[in-house]
Amino acid sequence: MKKYVVVPAVGLALFSWAFSCPRFVEFYPDPKDVSDREGEYVEIRMDDFWAESLFVQFESKESLSFAWPKAERFVLVHDSVQCPVRSEPQEAPLVLSQEAPQASVACGSLGKISLPNSRETVWKVWAGTCVDSVTVPHPKPGKVIQRVGLTDRWEFVDAATASSGEASASDTLLESRVLVNGVSVLRVTEVHHCPEEPMPEWVELYNAGMHPLPLDAFRFCDRGSALGGVGDSIRPFQAVLVSKDTTSLRAALEIPEIRMVQVSLGFLNNNEGALRLCFRDRNIDSVSWNKSTVACPSGFNPLSGRREFTPGFLPKSARNVSRAGGVNQDAFNRDAAKTPVEYKLSSRVVSKKGSPLRVRVESEQDVVLSLLDSAGRRVWKSVVPAMANEWVKVPAQEYLGIGAGFVSLSVGDFENVVGILVRP
Repeated sequence: MKKYVVVPAVGLALFSWAFSCPRFVEFYPDPKDVSDREGEYVEIRMDDFWAESLFVQFESKESLSFAWPKAERFVLVHDSVQCPVRSEPQEAPLVLSQEAPQASVACGSLGKISLPNSRETVWKVWAGTCVDSVTVPHPKPGKVIQRVGLTDRWEFVDAATASSGEASASDTLLESRVLVNGVSVLRVTEVHHCPEEPMPEWVELYNAGMHPLPLDAFRFCDRGSALGGVGDSIRPFQAVLVSKDTTSLRAALEIPEIRMVQVSLGFLNNNEGALRLCFRDRNIDSVSWNKSTVACPSGFNPLSGRREFTPGFLPKSARNVSRAGGVNQDAFNRDAAKTPVEYKLSSRVVSKKGSPLRVRVESEQDVVLSLLDSAGRRVWKSVVPAMANEWVKVPAQEYLGIGAGFVSLSVGDFENVVGILVRP
């Protein structure tokens, strides 16, 4: 006698409802390498359900309302610039969603919500008859909190490797920071394939972007391992030297403050060779050379094609040039040419008894404003908040003697120094 299992229709309906309704799948409340406002996000999977509006509520805060996102993933961020697929806000005040057919990602604004770092939280999303209410566990620094399937269990995953089925929001966000208009912000800026012994071969990399990049996501294609372990990063506007023997390289250069990374590069051919830089499995930059490039033991800058020996230092012209050509080149150069801080001096000549020196600072990040004496020693420092866009008084008359001095403006490893003159 055959036995049949009868599944109640209501059970099937509930299963279909649970699978197709919008549901929370990922939270990133405590980013490690960027500020909370830049890095934290909430991801909602949309599946095949549809309604006119979507509502999200954090604990007892006022709920957020969005037009229905036409995408498989809906990511809540603080700024649309941080969206994995950049989207412009629509006219409705609370709506930041936009169809993104290729990546199937839309974004909305977290508004004034800040994700707590020190306690568990309660979230609710609903649309029509669909409701998903979750309790998110106590965050861990640098960890993405991911939902386990359709259960109410959560697990912690490193942000650099987070993945919930398809590419996660953290993956897509990282890719949007690495590739600007399709061109990488991390580039090879100097190659020394045949240095004079005992100096080992070395390569310089430069992060021209506004965000730190995890070194474990990069490697030289078909050469050695990743450029770093989990948690290692290259800061904005920082240059690092890559060599198979960093101890010998540091001894040969005698410049202790230069950042170095030890990686087995293999053999760099003196006469003809090439290097390709990979972001995960994607080639993002390539460099080649032959006998006519430079004569050994000189190294060269692949951005200019000229001989160069400036380890750890990039002139402004080099920061704003990319070797990668194509239709995206002009757009990338416009973005790269935007230095992290713009400034204007009220005057470059200051009188001891005259008007004070003032500097107008414009930046999307906090700027360290310093006053240096004629020997380059810092005698005064202040921090100008991001987006201040105001004139700041610099006490040159009080801290500098008669003669030359300098004003320094720095963001991360980027620094701009301008000379001034103090008169009686």
